[in-house]
Amino acid sequence: MIIVGGGFSGTLVAIHLLRQGNCVHIDLIDPRIPGRGLAYSTAWDDHLLNVPAIRMSAFGSEPMHFLEWLQANGKPDADASLFAPRKLYGSYLQDVLETSIRAASGRCTFRHHMCEAVHAWSDSISVYVLLRNGERIQAAKLVLACGNPPPRALASHIDTPWAPGAFATLDRDRDVLLIGAGLTAIDAFLALQAQGHRGKVHFVSRRGKLPHAHQPYRPLPNSFSPSGAMGARLLLREIRRHVREAEAEGVDWRAVIDSMRPVTNDIWRQLEPCEQRRVLRHLKTWWDIHRHRMAPEIGATIAAAQADGRIVVHAGRLKQIPSDGRAEISLRAGGTLTLDVQRIVNCTGSDEDYRQTANPLMRSLLASGRIVANPIGKGLHTSEHGELYDADGASAGWLLTLGPPRLGGLFETTAVPELRKQAEALALYLSSVIYEPIEIVPELFMAAGI
Repeated sequence: MIIVGGGFSGTLVAIHLLRQGNCVHIDLIDPRIPGRGLAYSTAWDDHLLNVPAIRMSAFGSEPMHFLEWLQANGKPDADASLFAPRKLYGSYLQDVLETSIRAASGRCTFRHHMCEAVHAWSDSISVYVLLRNGERIQAAKLVLACGNPPPRALASHIDTPWAPGAFATLDRDRDVLLIGAGLTAIDAFLALQAQGHRGKVHFVSRRGKLPHAHQPYRPLPNSFSPSGAMGARLLLREIRRHVREAEAEGVDWRAVIDSMRPVTNDIWRQLEPCEQRRVLRHLKTWWDIHRHRMAPEIGATIAAAQADGRIVVHAGRLKQIPSDGRAEISLRAGGTLTLDVQRIVNCTGSDEDYRQTANPLMRSLLASGRIVANPIGKGLHTSEHGELYDADGASAGWLLTLGPPRLGGLFETTAVPELRKQAEALALYLSSVIYEPIEIVPELFMAAGI
């Protein structure tokens, strides 16, 4: 088995394959240490998970797994509602992988290739992956677990927050401009603050809205249930109606949004493609700021920075890419704002159109027709099991994926609770044992107000 990508998704597929009790040989390809990926490679303690510990177990059937690991590894007082540092979660995934490798020793092999995959093909018997160093790996199946794509490039001199040196050689008292106002921009601000930056940090996005913060709430007894056929406009009305009814009973709107989680992908599949496109175009930004929330501690930090003027949020767009530090913003309300900034950082979030990807393996597979974009233009075209369709509409049984590439077929496909279910299901599917993974929801969810 070849797995390309060693972030959460790829690491968890490997862990499940190792834990199944079968004889399996795994080649995992990633230039980074497995388990870390981009999300959990951060060096900053202020970068917290945006999901509480009780919902971050690597295993849906063992909801206490991560919390118990925290309590045994330096955080004995950790409770269900803790929003742990992301780099600590990376250590957890590494530990689970290493433990699984040791437990499977003698019947399984695991090899990590710290390199980049650039090409893949099949001869109908075996799969072959070519690495940048010239090595060729052979196996029966290939899993693409490449994680979130990077933002679409704005200009050669504008880095993402994760680029080496993105915040190096900064004058701490000069302003910085962040393009985007989502969780990536929040991470960028926290990294700047951790380095002692004192100037203003300007956020600019189309709507000028920051993510909301988590707060405890009383959960609803049942999952969200829309009435009748759904379109983008009707779905929005239904959500607003449920929120009004909840608020009339003293229940926070977060309870309504989270009650949609078990049924979000079911609702998505019922929408016509034209309505799915409308949701992505008009509603996804609003969904993201309500659904993908900040940890309470981070929310308080951001609110304080806004109050004292260190964060300034603008609704608008960058008119052109400046090279002299003078950035002109077309404001949504009208007019133009000129900012004198020392650096612009691209925090626009993942570019979900894989036809624009810079990933060499993805580009090679797209160019050869072995994979194609989802018909709505987001993500890749996959089966319900994550098998990728080729240009002829055939399911490539040797090539599978999970996570962000499944956007389009799914709507929610980036958070840990969804990814762990996909990883377990994919590992079972690869072993020809298909069933719905068990998810146990402990009473602690309610006790933590989650």
